[in-house]
Amino acid sequence: MDMNLPKHYRHFQRYSEIAQILVKNGLGFIISQLDLNKYLPFRKRISTAERPTGKMLAVKIREVLQELGPAYIKLGQLLSTRADVFPPVFITEMRKLQDKVPPENFELIEEFLKNELGDKFEQEIIKIEKEAVGAASIAQTHKIVLKNNEEAIMKVKRPGIDRKISVDIEIMENLARQAEERNLFNSVIRPVEIIQEFKRTIKDELNFKGEMANIIRFRSDFADNPYITAPEVYSELSTVNLLIMEEIKGIKLREVDQSHPHNKFIAELGAKALMRQVLINGFFHADPHPGNIFITDEKTIAYVDFGMVGRITEEDRDLMALLFYALINKKINVLMDVILILGSKPDNFNRRRFQLDMEKILDRYYGSDLANIEIKAVFEDLQYFIYEHQIRMPQDFFLLFRAIAVSEGVGQDLDPDFNVVEVGRSFISDILDDRMQLNRIAARVGSEIWKFGRKKYELNNQLKSVLEKLVKDDFTINFRHTNLENLISRLDIISNRISMSMIIASLIIGSTLLIQTDMEPRIFNIPLLGFIGYSFAGILGLLLVISIFRSGKY
Repeated sequence: MDMNLPKHYRHFQRYSEIAQILVKNGLGFIISQLDLNKYLPFRKRISTAERPTGKMLAVKIREVLQELGPAYIKLGQLLSTRADVFPPVFITEMRKLQDKVPPENFELIEEFLKNELGDKFEQEIIKIEKEAVGAASIAQTHKIVLKNNEEAIMKVKRPGIDRKISVDIEIMENLARQAEERNLFNSVIRPVEIIQEFKRTIKDELNFKGEMANIIRFRSDFADNPYITAPEVYSELSTVNLLIMEEIKGIKLREVDQSHPHNKFIAELGAKALMRQVLINGFFHADPHPGNIFITDEKTIAYVDFGMVGRITEEDRDLMALLFYALINKKINVLMDVILILGSKPDNFNRRRFQLDMEKILDRYYGSDLANIEIKAVFEDLQYFIYEHQIRMPQDFFLLFRAIAVSEGVGQDLDPDFNVVEVGRSFISDILDDRMQLNRIAARVGSEIWKFGRKKYELNNQLKSVLEKLVKDDFTINFRHTNLENLISRLDIISNRISMSMIIASLIIGSTLLIQTDMEPRIFNIPLLGFIGYSFAGILGLLLVISIFRSGKY
């Protein structure tokens, strides 16, 4: 019997809710795999539901995540960016997750604001629109008027959302550990690592100070471009739980069509802005869908919602630029080489098969006219290729893929003749200008010299350490057993049950001997001590049987 009560029962109600939602959506097989039977009502514990596969399994998982609420929806959205780990059908379904919920009661929001801002609430804010402009699972937005009669937008966190998400993350971590201990996934999917990555992501999203910093950085990056902007933030009023920013007045990009007088200009401007963010600034808006982009003054693009951004190191930026060059010039072999440098290969990596599949992609686009190539289609091929060969890529790599694909789609909606590849080709000169600046070259040379010196220093220290251990006869080799956690856990459960059975047997034998004596006091004409022994044995035996039925292993 597993006596680790804090681990399994700390959030019993939420575990029970998760288990019941899994059963309701036809995913009962997960219950036994993760040992969640104990959290189900007894009548629901025996499930004969068949295990769905393929697209149906992906649909069921999406429905479960949607029903489980904010943390699980965010987890699904994160998983939708991991095309190197999950199959395309799963990625497609995860991208359908909608983070839209009814707004919180305004009285609760108002009380939360008073606690958050203190005296500033009355001093700085004249008016708040009670009806929310937008509502998601973590926060909602309201129009407000500040004391200087400036109209602004207030993004406020839902009261209590931190605690709810904290509970769900703790449960996710526990389930991820169990899944990894029981080897429920292949070696490419590492549940604990994925949940830790999600934990970092959601922590950033729950801190509005981080989003404020993202907006300030973006505005600084495009300070020299009058046609690209983002809302100005009121940092003195913004907190970890509250973000107040300028109201962007314009029309959403999704409402702009081909009849707009500057549609061609906007389409090209948007594509070049994204290329500059990725390949020059190394900092990009990772969710540039048409609802997050406004058109102001007819020709200016204003980005909003900076909760999700991507960052690319200078080294990876150079590789991305090379990848971009290879892509628009159809040099698929160079593109694949860059993928191998950026990603990490599995132990059983098949280089010959990799080469053959690379040639297939090359042949698919060989001879195609540049205007007829869709970046979205190329990216889908690359994502499938990466998944098939189990090459793990940085998360920002797929955020970039999605951002460029969205940019291409928006551009084509605005201008039927728009081609992101053509725009990219003209942008290559901007990349070269950026890379050839004297200060950039000097910085790169200095960086390479430093790296060389650091590696030399590290190598000297490592060699010195090894030689010292050899001289002192203190050189040891450590071996570590892996994947034994599940076996140890099962042995622990088995030993607990055997111990319990022995205690019950001892109580029965001892009580049997006692009731054959004339010991006083007596109850029902048998010695009281013998009666108590039988009673304890019966209770412990019942508990043991319930534990066995709950585990589903009988």
